[in-house]
Formats: sequence, C-alpha cells, structure tokens
Amino acid sequence: MKNQKNLHFDSSKKLEIYSQISEKISQLGDLKKTLDDILAILKKLTVCRHLAVRIIDSKGNIPFYAHLGLEQEFQDSEHWITVKDCLCGYVARDDLDRSFPFVTKYGSFYTNSMTKLMDELKINYPKIKSDTLRNGCTNKGYKSVAIIPVRSKSKVIAELYISDERENFFPLEKIQFVEKVCIQIGVAIQNSQLYTELNESQKKLMDLFHSASIGILELDTKGFFLQINSTGATLLGYSSPQRLLDHDVKINELNVDKEEWEKFIEATDAKGTINNFTLAFWIGKEKQYLEFSLTSLKDSKGKIIGYRGTFRDVTDRIRLEEERLNKARTESLKNRYYQETVALKDEIKSEYPFEEMIGVSPAMREIKKAIQQVAPADTTVLIKGATGTGKELVARYIHELSLRKERILVKVNCAALSEGLITSELFGHEKGAFTGAIQRRIGRFEFADRATIFLDEIGDLPLETQAMLLRVLQDGEFERVGSSKTIKVDVRLLAATNRDLRLLVEEKKFRQDLFFRLSVFPIEIAPLRERKEDIPLLTAYFLETYGKKLGKKIDKINKETMELFMGYSWPGNVRELQNVIEHGLVVSREDSLEVPESYFAQPSGVRRI
Repeated sequence: MKNQKNLHFDSSKKLEIYSQISEKISQLGDLKKTLDDILAILKKLTVCRHLAVRIIDSKGNIPFYAHLGLEQEFQDSEHWITVKDCLCGYVARDDLDRSFPFVTKYGSFYTNSMTKLMDELKINYPKIKSDTLRNGCTNKGYKSVAIIPVRSKSKVIAELYISDERENFFPLEKIQFVEKVCIQIGVAIQNSQLYTELNESQKKLMDLFHSASIGILELDTKGFFLQINSTGATLLGYSSPQRLLDHDVKINELNVDKEEWEKFIEATDAKGTINNFTLAFWIGKEKQYLEFSLTSLKDSKGKIIGYRGTFRDVTDRIRLEEERLNKARTESLKNRYYQETVALKDEIKSEYPFEEMIGVSPAMREIKKAIQQVAPADTTVLIKGATGTGKELVARYIHELSLRKERILVKVNCAALSEGLITSELFGHEKGAFTGAIQRRIGRFEFADRATIFLDEIGDLPLETQAMLLRVLQDGEFERVGSSKTIKVDVRLLAATNRDLRLLVEEKKFRQDLFFRLSVFPIEIAPLRERKEDIPLLTAYFLETYGKKLGKKIDKINKETMELFMGYSWPGNVRELQNVIEHGLVVSREDSLEVPESYFAQPSGVRRI
C-alpha cells in the first residue's frame, strides 16, 4: 500500500513546488548548483528513484550535467551518447512523431512499462531501432522512463531524464507538470549562460581597462577618483588603483599646480571636452608631465556630475623640447652669423657663379655668358675644345645652373671604353646577352633618368652606338643589349669633343644626323695661348689651391717666371699649367714659385717635369 501511495501524484503541491523552482531560477549563480537544487525540489513531487538533467553541447553530445540517484556505473556507460542515438537523440532533435501513444504534444517520451514498449516497438515502430540505452534501462530494471526536452527559443538545449523501477509511475498529469518545469529549467540554463558570458565579457573589459598603455580615469565634481586603471595609478605614483580609490584621494590634492588644474576643469566645463592639456606633477623629487584629455559628464537635466578621460606621460617629449629650445637660444648668435655668411655667399655666387672658371678674357666671358643662357633650358650642348681646356668644368656648371641640379650628373668618357663595351656601358645589357654577361647591368642612361649625362670625347663613339644615341635624343627610348623591351628616359645630354666632327662626318666616321642633333647649342673653348690675360689669375688660383693641399704657403711668383708663362704656348692648356704649378710647389724651397727655365725651352709635345 505504501508503494501505491508513492505512485499517487499530489497535485496540491504543484503550485508550491513551482514557486520554489522559480525562486531558485531567479537567483543567478552556479548552474550546476541551481540544477541540483531544482532536481531536489522536483524529486519531492515526483518521488522517483532517478532524476537527471542532460545538457546538449555544441557537438551534439549529451553528457550528464546534474543528476540525482543515477549510479556512477550507469553514467560511465553513457558517455558516448549523441543526438544521433536512441530515444535521447529523437527527443533532442524534437524528431518524435507526436501521434505515437508514448509521445506528448510537447515532444516528451514516456512509458510506464519499458518491457511492453520494447516488444511494441519491434512490431509497430520498426523505424525506432533497439539500442544500447534502452537495453541498459531494461537491464537495470527500469520500468517507468520519461525523457522531456528542455527548450530555449524553440531549440532543444537539454533533456530531463526520469526513471524508476516501478511500473505505472508516470500519469499524464505528472508528465505535463514536469514539462512546465522544463520550461523554467530552460530559462535557468539560458540565464546562467548569459550570466557567464556577461561575467566573462566584464572580466575581459576590466583586463583591457587595466592593461591599456594610457591612464583612464573617472572623477566626481570634487576631484575624487571614482575609477582609475592600473596604468593611471602608476603614472600618478601609486602602486595600485585601490590605493587611490579606497583612501578618498582627490586629484587636485596631488603634487600638481592647483591653479593650472582649476583652469583645465573650467575649460572642460565650458567646452565639454578638452584634449591634450599638459600638467606638471611632482612624483617624489622628479617632475613629470602628464597630458590629459577630459570630457564632462552630465545628467538628464544637463548638470555636470563628473569627468571621464585619459592621460599619458609626455615627460620625455617635453624635456626634449626644452633641450631644443635651450640649445636654440645658446646657439642663436652662432646660427645668425652662419645664416648671414651663407646669405652673403649666395649673393656673391649669384653675381659671380663660376668660382672655378678663372679668367677675365673676352673668350672666357663669352663662355660664361653662353653657360648662363643655355643652362636653364633642356637643350643639348656640344662643348668643343682642345685637351685640357676645361670641357668637363663647363659641363658641370651647365648642370649646376640647370633645373636638374638636384639630380646626379652622370659622366662617361667614350674614349676610355673599348668599342665592344661602350654600348653596354651606355644602355645596359641583359644576363646572357654576350659572353661574360653573367647578370643584368643597368646602363648609364637609365641612371641619368630625369638628370644630366655628360659624354666626353663623343667623337670616339662607334657608328652602331651613334645610331642608338640618336634614337635616345629624338624619342627618349632605347633597349638594353639582348632585350626587346623598350625603356623610356628623360635625359639631358651634354657632349664634348676635341676632334673636328665635321671632318669625321666627311670621312663617314660620324653620323651627319647625329652631328646636327648635337650642334643645337655649341660652346667652343679657346686654348690658353689665345687668352693669355687669364694666365696670372689661373696661376694665383692654383698656387692657393695646391698650396693648401701640399701644406705650403707660396703666394709669390717672380717676374721672370711669369714672363716665361706668358711667352709659352701651353699645348696642354689649363691642365698643363695646373701640373706645372703643382710640380713647382713641390720643388720650391723659398717663398716664391720655382719652375725650371729648361722646361719652356723643350720642343712642344715632349715636356717632362
């Protein structure tokens, strides 16, 4: 009779039990404990032997999360169960036909005689196959079994499992009540998951708050700290935020200029937000500069209730700026003198830009005039003159006075390269283009793109290379040796020669079309013998230049030596004069230049020093 009484479902306790379960669910806390408490309350009503909640994980597994009365051996045997297996899986998938007599409209499975159900399944429900779980239930002697889905937003997230060794243990009224409880269990699981996610999110946010590389703070209107991160506390000289928060510290009572702080707060009140306001704090004996960005906080009525913002250490930057200002003040006179000197040199240079082109002869004045005329243009220039007259010097001044002066002046001596190498030198070659071409080479014209190229002794160029040069001058393009790819360049050409190009054209050794292309603006440098009035100036210049180089101060030249200079034909031109003076400086023992008279008596072309 006692067993029969236990089978009775006391519906009068439903409201009390439901109320107790609702109270447990409202208490956010550990999910395992909450479910254990709910199962303990529910067992008072169901008086069943075994009770468990099984939460379905993301992989479809159904582990026992909370349970009452289930033997460990039984639990261990079920660790592999997934939603694909047995009646647990059907319930988890909400996949049971609700027309079956052992399935409720809610989707719960229940039976009051497992043995009878197993026999009935084989005959009437062959699609529901026999499996280990049901065999396990039968082997354990369970007669009454119920599996009730626990849902969240229509998705099954868990199952409530109830079983007992007695038959006829689950009247429909009991199952329907437990189904309502499962709705509450679903809320409990969902609330717990949201609570856990919220805690984790809050923890991550606080970790981020305290790991920020800048100080973050919140103040009330009196300056007390409401919140500050670890970095901020360290910047203010405190070991932890709690040292500021727990001792009612006001920021304007720290070692900061109170007037400056009040000025900062007044500006924030007026504008709402002030960024990058620098304040000096004394941390011990050290002065530290902190840069604040602060925003005022207001209530619904617009009243200021506090401040929130960030701050960072700018001490190194401020000190560097102070050092720069001190250095600038210290060197102001020196810098002013330097600038005035540079300005004076620039003024002198603008009036006389040819420092190394020494000479006052009409021929030299014409050359300087021609350089100033042609330099600003991109015109091709042909510089003609005997060896040693200074053709490269003229080319350099044209480049330095041109619009391309910020770029390089690329120099090539065509006479110094063999006929087989000159094309590769000027235009480059690809790997394997010829024997010995073991890697790609960039030519001089590519280097000179948007700059100036100076081709000295252009009369020595082979005819094949002359054709390629003509194409560059006309179209601004060429191909590397061994390549079919066209390369575009923007190059200004300055050419020089000591040969008669007209004669070379007549002898078919120089292309006529290239000659005309080069002769757009010719500059011819007269030999030194035709501008002897420049010899004294050149002599003085070389005496000073090589005197400094050799460590000798000789600024005199006797009358006889100067007469020899003026009477000599100088076949080597300025270069020969330069060499003679350098040699004289080496051998001179007095304070005047000594040059052997025998040098000027030798036949031209066989001079030796």
